[in-house]
Amino acid sequence: MNLLRTFRGRKYLQRTLLSFILVVVLLAIASTLLNANARDKMLRLQNEADLKLLTQINYNIENMNGIVKNLAVSLYNDDELISLKAGGDYKQSLLKIYRLDRTVADSPYLHAIVFYNPTQKRYFSSLNHSMNSDLLYSELSRYTNEHPNVPKLQLIPLDLDGGEGIDVFAFFLYDGPTLGSVNDNVLILTVKPDWMLDNVKALNKLAERENDGLFIADGNGKILISSENAESDVLGMKNALLGRIGESSSTLDDFTYTYEGTKYKVTYLSKGLNNWKIVSVRDYDAVLGGVRQLQATELIVTVSVVLLAVLLSVFFSLRLYKPVGQLYSLVRPDGRELPKANDEMSVIAATYKGMLDKLSTLEQEQASQVNIAKAYQLRSLISGSEGVSEGDLQQLQSQYGLSLAVPGEIVVAVAKLDGLEALVAEQGAQAESLYSFAIANIGQELLGGAYCCEAADMRSGHLVFLVSGAEKAGASAGAGAGTGAGIALAGLKERFAELQRTVGDYYRVSFTVALSRPFSRYREITQHYKQALRHADYRLLLGKGSIIEPEAIAANERNPDYLVPTELERQLTEGLRSGDRGRTEEALARWKAAVGGFRFENIYAAVLHLAMTLSNTLGEMNQYHLNPLSVDLQAVNRRILGAETLDDIAAVLAEVIGETIDRRQAGKEDKSQLIADTIKEIIGRHYADPDLNVQRIADMLKMNPVYLGQTFKAQAGDTVVDCINSTRLSRARQYLEQQDLTVAEIMEKVGFGNESYFYRLFKRRYSVTPKEYRLKFSIDKHT
Repeated sequence: MNLLRTFRGRKYLQRTLLSFILVVVLLAIASTLLNANARDKMLRLQNEADLKLLTQINYNIENMNGIVKNLAVSLYNDDELISLKAGGDYKQSLLKIYRLDRTVADSPYLHAIVFYNPTQKRYFSSLNHSMNSDLLYSELSRYTNEHPNVPKLQLIPLDLDGGEGIDVFAFFLYDGPTLGSVNDNVLILTVKPDWMLDNVKALNKLAERENDGLFIADGNGKILISSENAESDVLGMKNALLGRIGESSSTLDDFTYTYEGTKYKVTYLSKGLNNWKIVSVRDYDAVLGGVRQLQATELIVTVSVVLLAVLLSVFFSLRLYKPVGQLYSLVRPDGRELPKANDEMSVIAATYKGMLDKLSTLEQEQASQVNIAKAYQLRSLISGSEGVSEGDLQQLQSQYGLSLAVPGEIVVAVAKLDGLEALVAEQGAQAESLYSFAIANIGQELLGGAYCCEAADMRSGHLVFLVSGAEKAGASAGAGAGTGAGIALAGLKERFAELQRTVGDYYRVSFTVALSRPFSRYREITQHYKQALRHADYRLLLGKGSIIEPEAIAANERNPDYLVPTELERQLTEGLRSGDRGRTEEALARWKAAVGGFRFENIYAAVLHLAMTLSNTLGEMNQYHLNPLSVDLQAVNRRILGAETLDDIAAVLAEVIGETIDRRQAGKEDKSQLIADTIKEIIGRHYADPDLNVQRIADMLKMNPVYLGQTFKAQAGDTVVDCINSTRLSRARQYLEQQDLTVAEIMEKVGFGNESYFYRLFKRRYSVTPKEYRLKFSIDKHT
């Protein structure tokens, strides 16, 4: 009775238990709905698998056609075989037969090679085939006589012995658009049909579909190829299936068909090579067999899970309520009057709120000591000085103690960390704010001894120093500032150089500084800030750690050119095509000198134009080269866009050009690319292992981890860690789209062990959290 009375008085416990039970009920309902949806989902998945299989079969057939085509063109244009194609000397022609025999012996898919010589008016063919040559010649003659428009470079099914089925596929090659339009020279390759059939069987086996019926028919409905399981019922309903496929306007589709009381699922591709039709037939009950078994199993499991869940709900409710009950017991016995509330948590919350109100006064007093307002006002002055009146400025100086000599000359200095992306990737997102804080404090200390100086972190990847007043007399002694004299940029440049050396010695980082021209009106601060921010981008020319003065880039700013002379690009591409390293390096050096005189915006345009030119040149070279050059142009573009100086960009381009020339001359597979590809393959297979890292991969490959990491970075443009994270994030995105797993389960399946790290990486890549991504994908999918 006491236990029951206590339970009735604990309303929060009642609600907790009720919440668990409601969740169990909802799960049971959801399970029922999901089971109803399983059938359609299974059919949809099977249909997608069927369509992919037929598409792959059609692709393989087209690829086989291409292989035969390449061999036919090679033989037809072979000068050594001219005596077979058009020679008048019969003995000379016979001497070349051995070449045909050797080619047929080396090609597992060839049945025979036949030349028709119009000069001698006879056929010549390889001898190592199992058919009578006269029968082969007579059948080929009959076919060409009956079909004056013999298709060129296409696989044509032929029945040579007049029996059932297809004996060979013939492949004709001749001069001119039609047979005999230029001359009577003809090359015929006969291909074994088993070659295609074995390929179809291999695909069926790979897709675990050995028991399915599959056949390929030509435009007249004749069976060309069929699987072993397509010999009875499937071929019996062949005409009905082809008739229905012919009536459909869809090239790739599926439908159900009932034959002799059995229901089948039919998937087809109707316009393949030579207008062939590829048809897959599966037993409909076999497709849904797993779903029906799942229904019975799920019913038993659901009942069991519901009973177990009710028991667990009671257990976990009591466990979860235990700390709440302890807190409630601590609140009650102190003799104070408790606030009126609906449940225990409301009582605890009301008590906590009273404590929070008392602490808020102390927090407000502490917050008043923090100089947040000063930083905000300083950033506002820098970004919007035009709207600040003299009275407002004097109030800011008086209220926040701004060290700004007005009236007097002012110089705006913008400082940008060099290699910021690498620092953030190596040390974390907090590295930027830490280094900015250090540079601002050290800079104010160094510059404050000679000038009036304020520093502000603009929260946009850069710092701004406002330097005002003339250099103080006896700066080392801390003499007062003069407000009327000018600022010498040479002296200011020395101070910033000292700041760069100090920061470099202590923190091993560098930064670039852009100085504005001295000006006297404080309302022009924003104008000169924007100009200095733009000038800071000339780090591309002057290098990391440079101090950029307006006069140093004045010639670039006045230069209207934006295109590199065509002669330079032509020299570069011709050197690349010819493999002339010296000429190419000379052209690249001249290109760099020409681009170095452009405005900043035009430099990047010229760089991207050159990258596109090199890409097009490599494409043209690969088009006519038997061993295409393998260059990852996307990785090259990423390295170019990630470079901070023109020297770095030129080095990347020189490396790519040199690598291209070396590969072309050596003709061997690049070892570094092989290593990178192997690392990618290992990552693709083992990404779910939470212990996968550079050392683990290096141990697998018996390599030094440092060399392995450097090699991968050079080839892929990313670090091994970035590749691992990218693969894991990509798989996590697929799970969010396709699976009903929780975010924690997905995180473990893809190999992440730290939830906050997983969330941070996912949001950095996709700009949303995993839960927001799943919600957005679901909305987009259903709208």
